Amino acid sequence: MRIGILTSFKECCTKEDYIIAKSFAEDGHKVDLLDFPIQFEFKNVYDLIILKNAWDLNENTYKNYFNELEKFLNKVTESNCKIVSSLDGKFNFDKYGKKYLAELYKKGYNVVPTINNVEDINILPVVEKYIKKPYVSYDGFDMQQITYNDLGTLTLKDEVLQPKIKFISEVQLYFVDNRFQYALEYTPSKWPEYPTPHELVPDQKFIDQAVEIINLNKASCSFNRVDFLRLSEDEMIILEFADSNPNLSLPLLCKETLNKFLKNFKHAVYKYTDNK
Repeated sequence: MRIGILTSFKECCTKEDYIIAKSFAEDGHKVDLLDFPIQFEFKNVYDLIILKNAWDLNENTYKNYFNELEKFLNKVTESNCKIVSSLDGKFNFDKYGKKYLAELYKKGYNVVPTINNVEDINILPVVEKYIKKPYVSYDGFDMQQITYNDLGTLTLKDEVLQPKIKFISEVQLYFVDNRFQYALEYTPSKWPEYPTPHELVPDQKFIDQAVEIINLNKASCSFNRVDFLRLSEDEMIILEFADSNPNLSLPLLCKETLNKFLKNFKHAVYKYTDNK
């Protein structure tokens, strides 16, 4: 099989994409790392595209990533090439952004309190400060801090509003489809700096909460990351869910965990491509 792994050569996350490429090559496939956006005609060149760390991590230009991705996906469709993640989930970030958090919060799921309509302001907890985020943004780009006194003039247009929450750490759970693989805890968090995380085994109830959202998403084939904020030793709340091309922090894993993930990831990809 001819495989292209979509990445960004100018970002540090490319190291984990080399790990994935090497693993597929060891199975006998021809694998290329492709710098995004792709500058050549790839129609009929690849049987499979794996969407990985193609993010633009520059706040001044990151919005162009979504424009380039849409053009790229249109070309993928025209070429009849398969793509992983399958990007057909109900909550797919590249299409719908953070809007799903408001929907899940209203339905009582264990997510950070979130609204996308000012008429719902009364369902948020009363705190001193709030965070306004665009539906489609990442790495904290274009976030705005809003005080309680500013809520009277608040507007939300393709944006969500959340209370600013005090937390101990950020805990990220990683899945292949809906099967839990490993978890990393960042203290205090991944933003704005990246402390070295440690692996942990979260309580089953949090794995179940993450799986519930992954199942609601109903993507055909995906590698998922569900991020929690740890509020106390035994309490966590879901910050967000990513199913398109989340960074998987593979270089930070111990050998046993990494090998387990690669085996399960490739199995899911092969099963998906065989059934398409």
